[in-house]
Amino acid sequence: MAENREPERREFSPTIKTLAAHTGYSIATISKALRGSPVVARPTRDAIVAAARELGYQANARGMALRTGKTYRAAVLMPITSAVGYEWDGVEYTQILSGISQALEDSDYQLSVHGFRSFGDAFDIARRIVDQSAADGLIFSGVLADDPRIDMLFESGFPFVSLGRCRKPLVYAHVDVDNEWAAFTATARLIAGGHERIALINADRRLSYALDRIDGFSRAFHEAGLAASIDLVADGDLSTRFGRDSALRLLGLPNPPTALVCINESTTLGVLSALGSLERRVGVDVDVIAYDDINVSAYFTPPITTFYQPIELLGRKLGEFLLRRMAGEDPAELALVSRPELIGRQPDNLGGRNRS
Repeated sequence: MAENREPERREFSPTIKTLAAHTGYSIATISKALRGSPVVARPTRDAIVAAARELGYQANARGMALRTGKTYRAAVLMPITSAVGYEWDGVEYTQILSGISQALEDSDYQLSVHGFRSFGDAFDIARRIVDQSAADGLIFSGVLADDPRIDMLFESGFPFVSLGRCRKPLVYAHVDVDNEWAAFTATARLIAGGHERIALINADRRLSYALDRIDGFSRAFHEAGLAASIDLVADGDLSTRFGRDSALRLLGLPNPPTALVCINESTTLGVLSALGSLERRVGVDVDVIAYDDINVSAYFTPPITTFYQPIELLGRKLGEFLLRRMAGEDPAELALVSRPELIGRQPDNLGGRNRS
């Protein structure tokens, strides 16, 4: 005898029509609101988003793509290095991606990450993303002083936001740190502490921010009426090994620096390693000022003066700006240049032996 079975109940996922019936808004309005379109008033948008969460509505990405012609992908182009001793590279970019993800988490966009190992690769990947419509917008870092990616994206009208600025007078969405000011302020602080032979552990000079830091470094000397110690500028890949090798070379000169400005926490660790090998003491024999974006310098021994800029916050702003740019906002309204916080942990005058 056959068993009597109750028919299986299928649970249907709420659709955009369900959401329309629930809220009383049209499908068109709901679709625009869920995409974050600025044409929908903020209170209406918030009400629709709240209703979607209440009902458990999730947009069908494929269906939305067919209706709108969009991919609902936000591409991120980040450098990948194989330099030995540059283990922190991944930590920094993980923080950036974390910030971007936070900005996108309430949107319909998914993150698509692309890595590059050379400047040429970076351009080719960006070109493919545009030509193949692989994403609706692009975020990238490692900006060159004359960056062909910016030229190409600017001319194509493709939505993008850069972490950093090139040296051309173009209007485009960007998030950056005032690197000229940071280098100027660090160098001026050391000069005020009596230092005249100051080294700068810097990035590759093809990078725009590396030139900004040299400009700030030089300006501090000029404003103090001193000749800039350009011979003490070291350019490299920003690895810990590069910081150590640069410090060993510079401190071995006949007229060595009495202070060093380090461009990131990775090179700073290398510099501190070199000082330990040479039995030089920070704050007594040599002063060190560092730039830090993941707050590890708070744990260096001895503590050193740092310029701190949480890089995750910059990542979040990159994501916010890209969403607004993809929604059609004017790139002139999407520009942020922040100044890092100076955390003075040393007097930076060789323990008072230099003039104050």
